Amino acid sequence: MTRDLDTHEPLVFPQSFEGLLRALGDQLDERCVGRLKQVGVDVKGKLAPAYPLEVWLGALKVAADTLAPQLPLEEGAAVVGRRFVEGFGATLIGGALLTSVRLLGPERMLARMTRNLRTGTNYLEATLEAQGPGRYVLTCRPVVVAGFYVGLFLAGLEASGARHPSVQVVRRAGEEAVYDIAWT
Repeated sequence: MTRDLDTHEPLVFPQSFEGLLRALGDQLDERCVGRLKQVGVDVKGKLAPAYPLEVWLGALKVAADTLAPQLPLEEGAAVVGRRFVEGFGATLIGGALLTSVRLLGPERMLARMTRNLRTGTNYLEATLEAQGPGRYVLTCRPVVVAGFYVGLFLAGLEASGARHPSVQVVRRAGEEAVYDIAWT
């Protein structure tokens, strides 16, 4: 991206795109590269220091359509979210985060979710409420594609050692998404 970015504009940082590109894996063929370029991500060049949220949304849609073309966007985005954790874990920052997630366990990993989510953006906020042992409600805003975070949280819980994790969107209101998160 060569345009100037407004400092108050929601931005997504390059490590998020690195994770997304890694999530695509061998599906990142010439067609996919061309589609990503159309939405504002030139994967053949150096990634920009930050991208507007709409570029992230476009890239996420391309990734969901590439990895799970038979699924609706929300479900395909969940596939991307799961694979994103693996891909993000292969980046310098993501590898450090996943190492800490494994050491923290699920409760402490969720307690740090706001910080974890903000490593890839300048805008995402999350609040967490305990509902009982192994059950939490996580509220995120602004969320454009809630399914992406379903996959992201599931993979994060698995990485943290949670057994039989479950993540469901229980409410959407505007740009806010509320997730029921549980494990045994």
